Amino acid sequence: MKEARIIFILLVILIFHDGLWAQNGSPTRIDNEEPYYHQVTIMASSITIHGQTNVNRFKCGMHQPALNDSIVVKNIWSNFKLDFEGLQLVYKVQDFECGLKLMNTDFQELLKAEEEPYLLLELNSITLHPGNDAFEELDVDAEVGIFLAGVEKHIKVPCVKVYNHSSAHMTLQGKKDLQMTEFEIEPPSKFLGMVKVNDEIEIEFEISMKVSIL
Repeated sequence: MKEARIIFILLVILIFHDGLWAQNGSPTRIDNEEPYYHQVTIMASSITIHGQTNVNRFKCGMHQPALNDSIVVKNIWSNFKLDFEGLQLVYKVQDFECGLKLMNTDFQELLKAEEEPYLLLELNSITLHPGNDAFEELDVDAEVGIFLAGVEKHIKVPCVKVYNHSSAHMTLQGKKDLQMTEFEIEPPSKFLGMVKVNDEIEIEFEISMKVSIL
C-alpha cells in the first residue's frame, strides 16, 4: 500500500464546495447525487494511540511529512451529509514510536504487526452540524471503518474538528475511545501479572492538507 492512499482528510474541504454555503456563511441544504472531484495534497499527518496500565499512562504515535503525490477523490453531498467511496488513511504499525525501544516492540507485538502491518482508517461519510456557521472552525460527525490487528469495525466519531487556515489549507482533528477487545486484542499483563494494560484506548489523529476543485 502506498502512503499516497492517505486520503481520509479529503472529507473536510469537500464541505466547502461552491454552492453549499448561504450568503450569511451558514451551510445550506442542497441534495445533489452528482459526484464532485477534488485534488488534495497532504501537508502532514499524525496519529496517536493513548492507553493506560494499572500504574501509568502511555502513548504510541507517528508523524508523516508532506506527500509528493496529489490525491483525487469523489464525493456526493445530500442533506448536510457527504458520502465517500474507499477513502483510506494508511499507517504502518512499525513506524509508531512509544518512547522506549522495548515499548515499541511490545506495541508492535500487541497489534500483531508481523501478520497485519497496517492500521487503516476508511471514511464512509461525514455529517455537518446545521447550526454551525463558524467557517474558521467547524464540528462534523464522521462514520469510519477501522482495520486494526486483522479486524475491521465501523464506528461513529462525533465532534471532529475542522480548522480552515485559508480557502485552500485546512486541518482535521479527531479522536475516538475504543476497546482493544473489540479488535480481538487481549490486553497484556507483565511482570507476573503485576502490571496490567487496560482494555480502553483512544485513537487521535490530525491531518493538514491543501485542496483544489477539479
